[in-house]
Amino acid sequence: MQKVRVSRKIPQYPIESVDHALQLIELLGDHGSVRLKDAAAELEVSPSTAHRLLAMLIYRGFAERATGRGYIPGPALGAGPAGHGRIGELRAVPHPLLEELAATVKETVNLMVRVGGEVRLLSTVEG
Repeated sequence: MQKVRVSRKIPQYPIESVDHALQLIELLGDHGSVRLKDAAAELEVSPSTAHRLLAMLIYRGFAERATGRGYIPGPALGAGPAGHGRIGELRAVPHPLLEELAATVKETVNLMVRVGGEVRLLSTVEG
């Protein structure tokens, strides 16, 4: 992974753990996945520190464990502006079917996903 530094003024009271978590979010968004070893190297921290940071990102929905060794962006990263990202695609693909269903049953149809113990509304079509 190539590290790109944007020239910005460092805050007066930087919080390193927050900075590391935000860098991990950027890595996930830019690369689509990250391995623990690579995350630790990128942040210049121990693998155990990277693991704890990634565990918090999982807890807050910003990352998920991949099927193999690694982490992928979580649902919180897919809910960007104007429906970009994975959530936008998840809304767009079934939309024609939702419209057809709403017209058939003459009722409002909702598309929701379960995220942990919560349910997030992705799309609504009125019938």
